Amino acid sequence: MKKILLSLAFFAALLSAETKMEYTLSYVGMNMDYKEYDRAGSLLDSEESGYSDLTGIEFGYSYFLDRQSQIDFKVMSLSGDTKYVGSYLNSNQGYGSVVSTTKNEIRDIYLGYSGKNEYRNNFYLLGNLGVGYRYWQRSPSSVQVEEYEWYSLRLGIGAEYKYKAFSIAVCGEYQYGIRPTMSATGINDEFELDSADIMQLSVPVRYEINEMFALFASYVFSRQEIKESNVVFDNSGNGYVEPDSTAYNQYLKVGIIFKY
Repeated sequence: MKKILLSLAFFAALLSAETKMEYTLSYVGMNMDYKEYDRAGSLLDSEESGYSDLTGIEFGYSYFLDRQSQIDFKVMSLSGDTKYVGSYLNSNQGYGSVVSTTKNEIRDIYLGYSGKNEYRNNFYLLGNLGVGYRYWQRSPSSVQVEEYEWYSLRLGIGAEYKYKAFSIAVCGEYQYGIRPTMSATGINDEFELDSADIMQLSVPVRYEINEMFALFASYVFSRQEIKESNVVFDNSGNGYVEPDSTAYNQYLKVGIIFKY
């Protein structure tokens, strides 16, 4: 009986305690719309996917410093296929002469600080500042593998509205790429990309089930822009350039939040 009473007292204290941490686990589907261009602005090749073609999970952890600020850590991992439309290298056949499937692996890591301030009743202003890491492995074939990666500084602002157990927010974020590079099969040196920046808009929605659990969903739209690299030579002395590219990517995230 004494053990039962102690257990009940422990769980009562846990439920009544102020939340200090949150874990988020989400299923993610990505819609990719990626295009590369030559210096004249003509389309060289493209990659496209639906939400069910490129999928994965995102894990998030938040530690609350107080009621208005927290430390956030997120890891997203995606894999799947995209539809490639382009041409063989040096074939001079033009865009659309080759249609195939590209295998993709994407990793995105974020660590930062975020805060919010109540502007009016149930209306909050949001902000975040942090660092991130982006990795994209693009494999048009087994003998052609490209790996993009860079670090980034990330700055965001937003607004949130709460009504009882429901909340919705609109957030914008700018990611400034640091030391963006691309490596390719058959070329020893890395391509040094001139820039790799992302502008992102997200609309997260949250519903509080109770003191320990919440449901979470989010729509994310991002514009990724990569600028042309330096010239890199293969073992035969042929020079190559990673061209300008723009990607309009969309993400759908659905998950659950555990609080304690």
